[in-house]
Amino acid sequence: MPSSINLAILGRRIRDTRLARKLTLEAVVARTGFTVSWLSKLENGQLSPSLEGLVGLAKALGCGVETLVDGLTVPPRHVLVRAGNGQSLPSSKRLPGRHGKGRTAAGKIEHLADGWPGAAMQPQVLHLGNGDRYGAESDDGQRFLMVLDGRARLEYGDDAIVLEPGDSVYFDASIPHTLSATGRSTARVLSVSHSTD
Repeated sequence: MPSSINLAILGRRIRDTRLARKLTLEAVVARTGFTVSWLSKLENGQLSPSLEGLVGLAKALGCGVETLVDGLTVPPRHVLVRAGNGQSLPSSKRLPGRHGKGRTAAGKIEHLADGWPGAAMQPQVLHLGNGDRYGAESDDGQRFLMVLDGRARLEYGDDAIVLEPGDSVYFDASIPHTLSATGRSTARVLSVSHSTD
């Protein structure tokens, strides 16, 4: 479910701005070319204006668009990603880490929460073939890994941990770590990172 604008509050804000400037519906219509019916429906939260419509209305009311829409975004209640439909990042990319620290990825990374603005957690499915690696010099926060298919090896600081299907590990992501596939089949690993910022 995508983010949307709270139309009821937007409508009240437009009406309040119009009344504060002592403008009638007809006066605004004369300045914009909109119809009284359209403006009335907008003020009653019954329609969603285009960006062009909002810009014209703000100009007629003598205010900026941000005055009308600031703080009205309604975050989604949930984000559903069907199997295999996560947004994928191609292989062999250098990824920006938090605070300028780099992460390196090879293989496919399927992002599962891109539809949630400002998500505190970043769930991904890592698809790692033989020789593919995913790692971070250091990353603030915590990370959870769970092997869904195949086998993987986590190099974590001075430790090397072999992970079989169903195995999971939760760790402090500020310690350098690298995940790689072992064996001939692709390893699919659920990775959930959470920033402590």
